[in-house]
Amino acid sequence: MRDLSVIGPAVAGRGTELVRARAHLAQAGGVTLVGAAGVGKTHLARALVDGRAEWIVATRAAAAIPFGAFARYLDDPGPHGAWPGPHALPAVIMRRLLGLLAGVASAVVVDDAHLLDDGSAALVHELAREPSLRLVLVLRAGEPVPGGLDRLRPVIHLDALDPPGVGRLAAGIIGGPLDPAATAALHRLSGGNALACAELVRSALADATLRRDPDGRWRWAEGQRRGGVTRVLIERLAGATRAEREVLQLVALAEPADADAVAAVTDPALVESMCERGWLHASHAGDQLTLPHPLYGEVLLDGATPVTLRRLRRSLADRLTGPGHLLRRVILRLDAADTAPDEELLAGADEALSRLDGPLAERLARAVTADSPRRAELLARALLLRQRWDEAEQVLAAAVMAYPGRPELIGARVSNLVRGLRRDDLAIAFLERERPDPFVAVQLAVLRRQYAAAVDACAADPLLADLDLAGPAGYAIHQLAGAYYQLGMVAEGLALLRHHDRAGMPAEVLLSLRFGMIGSLLAAGRPDEAAALADALIGWGESARWPVASCLGTAAAGAVRAYRGDYPGAARLLRSARDAAPGVPPGVRHWLACQLAMAEAALGRIDAAFSVLRAATDIRESGSMPYVAVDERRAGAFVHACAGAPASADLLDLFEDQAGCAAYAVAVEIALLLARTDDPGRAAALLDRLPALAGVYAAHAAFVRALAAGSAAELVAVSDSYAEVGALGLAAEAADHAARGHDPASRKSTAAAARRRDRLLAGGVTALPWGPQSAPSGLSPREREVAALAAEGLSNPEIATRLVLSVRTVENHLHSSYAKLGVTGRAQLRAALGWGRSGG
Repeated sequence: MRDLSVIGPAVAGRGTELVRARAHLAQAGGVTLVGAAGVGKTHLARALVDGRAEWIVATRAAAAIPFGAFARYLDDPGPHGAWPGPHALPAVIMRRLLGLLAGVASAVVVDDAHLLDDGSAALVHELAREPSLRLVLVLRAGEPVPGGLDRLRPVIHLDALDPPGVGRLAAGIIGGPLDPAATAALHRLSGGNALACAELVRSALADATLRRDPDGRWRWAEGQRRGGVTRVLIERLAGATRAEREVLQLVALAEPADADAVAAVTDPALVESMCERGWLHASHAGDQLTLPHPLYGEVLLDGATPVTLRRLRRSLADRLTGPGHLLRRVILRLDAADTAPDEELLAGADEALSRLDGPLAERLARAVTADSPRRAELLARALLLRQRWDEAEQVLAAAVMAYPGRPELIGARVSNLVRGLRRDDLAIAFLERERPDPFVAVQLAVLRRQYAAAVDACAADPLLADLDLAGPAGYAIHQLAGAYYQLGMVAEGLALLRHHDRAGMPAEVLLSLRFGMIGSLLAAGRPDEAAALADALIGWGESARWPVASCLGTAAAGAVRAYRGDYPGAARLLRSARDAAPGVPPGVRHWLACQLAMAEAALGRIDAAFSVLRAATDIRESGSMPYVAVDERRAGAFVHACAGAPASADLLDLFEDQAGCAAYAVAVEIALLLARTDDPGRAAALLDRLPALAGVYAAHAAFVRALAAGSAAELVAVSDSYAEVGALGLAAEAADHAARGHDPASRKSTAAAARRRDRLLAGGVTALPWGPQSAPSGLSPREREVAALAAEGLSNPEIATRLVLSVRTVENHLHSSYAKLGVTGRAQLRAALGWGRSGG
């Protein structure tokens, strides 16, 4: 059997497609070839790259392993035999792949890309972004395509060859023209399928049913051959000896198969002979074996008995030694209905989790025979990764009883109760029964909103460095970082997060750490670093096919935009994250809704903002989640202020709540909102009760006091401080107040106005609705407040109660507002106030 991959004439009938594919390769940097099995896609791909390409072959066997198609680039797992982790795997593969291509080739071919696992498909997306590479994808028509690969590059559909194409293909193989009758017969028998045509020609040559006439033309002597690729392959394989068939079946079971393992099971000389005869393809290094075409594997395995396959799986698993073959080895044993050693199953489950393959991790963990804390931890993590919160709680509740005092199990259960089941009340009750060590004390204090107590609990070890937090117990780091944030201890929080952001941490813990780090960087006034980390989370989620990471990264990027004052950009990103958030934990969805409500309100889309706020309330009320109510109340106050109805009473109540539990950072932000929208003097008095904080909170406090003092000079200094930390929206707002605080004709007023203008333009900053430029038709602050509440749907008595006014006074304010706005009643207020803008 000749090597089909090197038959140049196989593309003889594809001249038009070859020209089009070369044009796409030159202009678009790649092309996707789509067609039925055997139509010649692989041959055309080889002709396109002229043999100078890195060739990646996806197989059904490799699809069972995360990043299986790229396994050969991961032969060095890293120090201590540990995989570099899901955040590093794509980068490792890309680096090695680009290193191989440097100075040698500039193209990558991914053959049978429809068989890729999700991780490998995501990595192909990364390859598509590399401008120095040409990418050729080969896909089988009618098969589901992972990750939208069929949309990466221009597509060329390869249909069956027409009779002239079949004739050219056959002539190239046999070295002479076919008789027209033979061409017609070959087209009919092969159905125009290039692989079937080539196999039929070889088979006919072998049994002399295709003969050369004296005139040099080849004629079909007998019409006994039947078309169809599968039938042709079955007939072809019928000529293989039993030993040869078993070699082929071994390769099919683990394709791409380790050459040494296959040779150890069979006969090395036979393997080499089969490579020479084209029955097998070997990699350039000779360490991996593949079949000439994926259909061979399907035919071979479909025709094998279960007993034979079990024996071959066992034999192959026995020879696949070392950490690099761990997943393949344990999968082969389980597929053979064998028992794998518990230590290998546990290690395999851990590796599958590092590659974010929850189903495989669950399968391996459940196959472990002996109960242990490690088994419970891995099984719970697999269930958590698949968002099966109730099942994870059953596993963890039983495990903490069987193995008391284990931090990894305690941390995992607390995380699941709070994030998955939304029952922080149960988490508190559970922790109260545990031994009161620093690890438990930190988590319990944070859930009780006793942030100072949480920090005091680890005063002797502020980084929790003495605890082994490489497992699910790492959730405690996220909780302690939250306590540092609430206390305004920004530097300490960043140090904690960075200390634990290292190799070996589970992906879900790393995601929490990095998401928390973005908030800490913003609090420290370092938005550029926060934006870069948010982009990295998005890239991590895309490359690892992990929607939660992509969603959190996108939401964090939106928060960075809002910090800068770019509310159109913030709203766009936050909407995108919300639309991708069904699989995200409810607590995150609530935070996301609150952020989006504020962004919509900042843009004057008040109806949309209230709608999103109602969604946040629904999320909170669907479980025991009182700890998220603070975000919701802050967002509600912001939305009301943007609507023209500052919620001073609610802000004052919220300040007392936050100051009482030492949540100083949030308390400063509440005082700032009160100062900007309603009562700077009252806000400054509130700040006097708080300790001085660093980072952006120092600028917030200065802004409040400058507004209370009415000092234009102080406001200019505040504007400059905000500009230095990248908060351009607040910088522009402070400059606006400074400009209005000076004599309009003065040079200082002109300079302050220029500052405001420059900062509005520099970052796409949005002027917030409560600014004087946004007051509709000259409404007074009280008129705007009454009109906004009426537009929200409150009756006159309800408005009077909320604002402590008489009903007659409310009516007078409304009639005055109607006149100024040019409307005749409440029904027109929303449009007049600009609330009806589209959400976009």
